Amino acid sequence: MKTWSNDELKSVASQLSQPQGAEGIKTGERMAFSNANMINRTITSMQLHGEERVLEIGPGNGSHLPALLHLAEGVNYTGIDISSLMVEEALRINSTVVESGIANFVLADGNAIPFTDGSFDRIFTVNTLYFWKEPVAYAREILRVLQPGGKFSLAFAAKDFMEQLPFTKWEFTLYHIADAVALINNAGFSSWEVLEEKDVTTSNLGTEVIRDIIIVVATK
Repeated sequence: MKTWSNDELKSVASQLSQPQGAEGIKTGERMAFSNANMINRTITSMQLHGEERVLEIGPGNGSHLPALLHLAEGVNYTGIDISSLMVEEALRINSTVVESGIANFVLADGNAIPFTDGSFDRIFTVNTLYFWKEPVAYAREILRVLQPGGKFSLAFAAKDFMEQLPFTKWEFTLYHIADAVALINNAGFSSWEVLEEKDVTTSNLGTEVIRDIIIVVATK
């Protein structure tokens, strides 16, 4: 088994936070693979029926978009990411639906969401929470662009699991369920529920792991 230096682990953390360069493309591919079940479970939690306007925060290379669009007719999708590389990759991979106007990917700064109030019926994000610089302010931005009665699905891996990964010493802020629920409450969501399950996947260091995944589904 490979022994990772601190510099290598810092690089892994940095790429997971904001993929860049040739290694960033590989990181995007690894994230899509390792998070596939987590992404699918989060999409399911939104309970799409059709015609919804959906925002995803941090879609990476967006290779899961066809599965989302297959679930319901008339969905209009937007993905925002802080990585210009991931936006470029997502636009390339999903060029057909982007050209048709069904989907789009937009660069964002991770602080403000560049859309007007009430622009979306459903919002979801998988494994971006660790990197929010101002968590409550950003959660309030999510609330702002969500329609009244709309749902926000926030998916992350539990702190007890994440702190066992050597690269989370850098770049990451880790959360227990109670921390995430407090964040949702402080942002002003009207109600929430917590979904929990075990997930068997491959870590970004290439080892098989069993992790506790959490999805907080909040309603405006």
